[in-house]
Amino acid sequence: MNLNAESFRFQPTAAAAQTGALESVVDQGSLFTAWNPNDHNTALKPGMKVMFFGTAQGCAAGTQGPLLPIPKARLDELADLTGFPAIAVLDKLTWTPSGNAEGCDGSTRSRSGGSSVFINADDQRGAVAILTTSGPQSDGVAPFLGPFDAKGQNGTGANAHIMGSFVNFRHAWWKADPLQPWLTNGVARLQSVQSIGVLRVAAASSVTAQVKQQMMATFLNTTCAKELGSQGKPCQIQYLFNTGIQRTGVSDWSTVDWFNKPGIWFDPAQGNIPVVDGPVPVSGQTAVEPAMGVALYTSQGSSTQHKAFTGRVFDVAITFAQLQHVLRYTTAKATSSPVSSVSESQLQREWGSEWNQPSAWVLLSADIGQEVYNPDTNTRVEIAGGFTSIYAGAQ
Repeated sequence: MNLNAESFRFQPTAAAAQTGALESVVDQGSLFTAWNPNDHNTALKPGMKVMFFGTAQGCAAGTQGPLLPIPKARLDELADLTGFPAIAVLDKLTWTPSGNAEGCDGSTRSRSGGSSVFINADDQRGAVAILTTSGPQSDGVAPFLGPFDAKGQNGTGANAHIMGSFVNFRHAWWKADPLQPWLTNGVARLQSVQSIGVLRVAAASSVTAQVKQQMMATFLNTTCAKELGSQGKPCQIQYLFNTGIQRTGVSDWSTVDWFNKPGIWFDPAQGNIPVVDGPVPVSGQTAVEPAMGVALYTSQGSSTQHKAFTGRVFDVAITFAQLQHVLRYTTAKATSSPVSSVSESQLQREWGSEWNQPSAWVLLSADIGQEVYNPDTNTRVEIAGGFTSIYAGAQ
């Protein structure tokens, strides 16, 4: 794929192992790694980020913790689980949560491991491998960082029983010339080449567990941020595509109504920003939101998978018209109005004076992530996989 001026692409070649290479993956960026990051001054700065989210045993609520290199013996096990080689991996290219943090008790300070990320920096077999795991491991002990409890991430139930691992590439939206995906031809594109080695959801029959791998992109309206940011308007939209998913009790995903209907919801863990969430249909098929009956995005590659796979290309296009459908929907929700009667003035009050200008919309971040839903602390539930490339920008 050719890289154009309005796009971003990351592929972990041998150059990724060079000193400072990951610091400069994103223009004006820096590398940031942590579990449960709580400082917006670092977590939301431009750059590549490796982040884990969950409840840390023995640590006070609100604690942010460090990541440590993965031991060699564990790295070999991760290579087997994820299906990605670890032949070109340095300590500085591996990360796993460590309990050695202020806010964690003495028994936790020496603990590390569980969910992990490593980069195999190689020109032929380069990959970013990700494991998200919960419950008792091979030694019978659960990792100290596991799923959020019933109170969730924010204390009111958001992301309850979920833990996540994310590799994020965040961009500087305030640059004089930011990445404007819809500027050239009115179509934005998100593509990644992914693999999954293990999806483990074997749980007690009375407990539902789920694992999934995702690709995401977030777009920001810069005019909205300048005009309405101080008023608490979201000014950004996240697209979340499930590339691999498995759930206890589900053998035929074509019959799962909630999964097959893409939707728009508001994420309380991210300040209620709107999220376009759904499966990736087969190539050439457009995902349609059932309530409005309007198109949200179109697949140009593989569809969502429900078992292990290798080297699948997930490729999604979003036209500017499809983006505007989302803006009208969110404005209708904010103003308690029918979608069909949303006015220009209402859209401007929610999304700024340039809500319908492609030049005002920029790429804020591109992400590959995994989530585990596991309410049973006695059962191991995990997903292991990753990606060999990610592209976000103009079609």
